[in-house]
Amino acid sequence: MASKEIVTRVWIEPGCIVCDACETASPTVFHVTDDTCVIRPEALTPDFLKPISESVVDAAAECPVDVIKFETVTAEVGDEVAAPAEAGAGVVVAVAPAPVKAAAKSHDKPVPKQAEPVAAAVSKEAVQASMAGGGDPAIQALLRAATARGGSAGILRKASEIPESVQAMKRQNPSQLPPDARQAKVVEAAQKSKQNPDMQRRAFVGGAALAVGWVTFGVGTGVACGPAFLRFMMPNVLEEPDPRVRVGKLQRYAEMAPGEVNEDFKSQGIWMIRTEDRVAALNIICTHLGCIPNWLPNDRKFKCPCHGSGYQPDGINFEGPTPRPLERFRVYVEDGIIVVDKSKKYQYELGQWDMPGSYLEA
Repeated sequence: MASKEIVTRVWIEPGCIVCDACETASPTVFHVTDDTCVIRPEALTPDFLKPISESVVDAAAECPVDVIKFETVTAEVGDEVAAPAEAGAGVVVAVAPAPVKAAAKSHDKPVPKQAEPVAAAVSKEAVQASMAGGGDPAIQALLRAATARGGSAGILRKASEIPESVQAMKRQNPSQLPPDARQAKVVEAAQKSKQNPDMQRRAFVGGAALAVGWVTFGVGTGVACGPAFLRFMMPNVLEEPDPRVRVGKLQRYAEMAPGEVNEDFKSQGIWMIRTEDRVAALNIICTHLGCIPNWLPNDRKFKCPCHGSGYQPDGINFEGPTPRPLERFRVYVEDGIIVVDKSKKYQYELGQWDMPGSYLEA
């Protein structure tokens, strides 16, 4: 009679990474869901587990994070052992009718004193090496197992493939990625730039072209807007016309009859008048609100069309709302020509019409 280890109980401890290795090795015992792995209800009895003990042991061996635990008993079996009924179903053993002389014991697989994730047992140096691209074999195997389904066959089949989740992350905008993934993307882009001289050359040419464009734009803007800018910065200087007006020889106005008005220089704001013994230059602006009166020769008066103010031929006001007479400009003779200086004015109410410069002797 031969003895054999028979599985009587199996369970799953916390830490499953949903890799499908157990279900591939023993599908009648294990069932993998979207987020964990469970024992099928029918596999909770010793009678169900005995014929497929070897598949349970294989499943525990395939588990990359060692969370599948089981108990076995030593039983005496016949010399003839039936062949497996189907692939992956385990070995069917014939149990002797004699009473089983064995005590339950834990499986022979070495178990750590405290159940810890496999990643916790990996050294810090190995993790850093894996992140740097060197790749510790244990870390690489664990990472492949975490993203592959189908046990060893699935791991080997998908070892050269990029998981869909990683591809989806690569397609995302960098601003939507977590900090570590965003940093990895920046490092990857920097490495590609160093490995591709053409990319560096194109970037340099593009940057140089952009710089030349900005310089050209600045020069063009300076040429176009420079004069306007300088004009804006310079103080505004009003170029006023010469206030002196040459109105002709004195003889011309001395021959006028007293009370007569010459309007030849009205466009320049001047009326030349003749009194009994003088020649003077009147300002054509009404002293009421600044309108320009009209000379009415038939009525022998100046009449303002705005508010009806009236002035005598010598400029004295006599009707309407105007408060005072018209103003007179300074006059003098230069080289035989009368010059009217509009920068100097004389007012009747101030007694200035008798001052030298306010008139010329006729």
